[in-house]
Amino acid sequence: MRQSLINHCNKKRNFFYQLILFMIIASVPAMSFANVSITQTIQLTAGWNAIFVEVLPDEPDPDILFNNTPIVQVLAFLPDKSSVQFIESPDEIDWKSDKWRRWLSPNESGSFLNNLYSIQNDQAYIVFASVDFTLNITGTPSIHKRQWFPDTYNLIGFYVDPVAPPTFAQYFAGSPNHRQSDIYTLTNNVWKRIESPDQENIKAGKAYWVFCNGGSSYAGPLQVIVPGTGKDLDYSRTIPFWELTFINHSPDPLSFTVTPIPNSVTDAGVPLSIQSYTDLTEKVFTPFENETPQMNLESGQSQKFTICIRRDSILTETISSILKIADDLGNRYYLPIRAQQ
Repeated sequence: MRQSLINHCNKKRNFFYQLILFMIIASVPAMSFANVSITQTIQLTAGWNAIFVEVLPDEPDPDILFNNTPIVQVLAFLPDKSSVQFIESPDEIDWKSDKWRRWLSPNESGSFLNNLYSIQNDQAYIVFASVDFTLNITGTPSIHKRQWFPDTYNLIGFYVDPVAPPTFAQYFAGSPNHRQSDIYTLTNNVWKRIESPDQENIKAGKAYWVFCNGGSSYAGPLQVIVPGTGKDLDYSRTIPFWELTFINHSPDPLSFTVTPIPNSVTDAGVPLSIQSYTDLTEKVFTPFENETPQMNLESGQSQKFTICIRRDSILTETISSILKIADDLGNRYYLPIRAQQ
């Protein structure tokens, strides 16, 4: 009986210690990394705009993000296989439908009915601005897997170069699900069909209604497969390297470049090296400044890049920066890199 009582007391003591330890761990803030934010610039015109947000805003609360701007209303569409609403003027959208979420400026009557509480990345929005305006959104980029809703219209945007983007025909040339698709763009508050996809360039930061014939996970001419979480390269203390995979889904040869972006003139960012081989056995590590494959990636071909961390060159507890990935068609991605000493 006495031994049983002792065991019971020991169990209670151990549970108490474990509870205290858990509370201590929970109170420690998560490891933070700076310098993984970029600023996306979107040009808005007075009236309705269809936009595509590429970055996860540092401040996702629309009350704060859109404060002191002429943005009056924001609508987010929740995909539904049976939804074909591109034919409607944004003014006629039934925002009370469970397919839509809406944010109204706090200065507008009815804002107490808001049900859009956060602006997310890789997401399309329909935005009403009272005047022409340049919207700057600072946040964290990432590369997302794309899953198209089959046999319906998808409200979607694209990761393209703002200066030299591809045409719709170039972008979808490698996808049988999209080659003959209808595409609609919002112009002067009305959705209009793009009649010549081979002559119309995709606009960065803009969203479109695009029909997908059947199911598809088409990610564009150049698909970038990111290991780990799939959204960034996180070199924790136990991970010395990551391997990126590049796949050419276009019908033509494709060239691409991977470039580390320095944080500043005096801060080169995460110290990286590219791993290669002089023969079948000897590894070579070259400081990573800019990498373009010597040969174009043929249609359907894939290529792997092994990117290693130079941990002995890290002088702070944590460090971070960004990789830029761009192909010669005009597609462009940003990928955060994080590392610990």
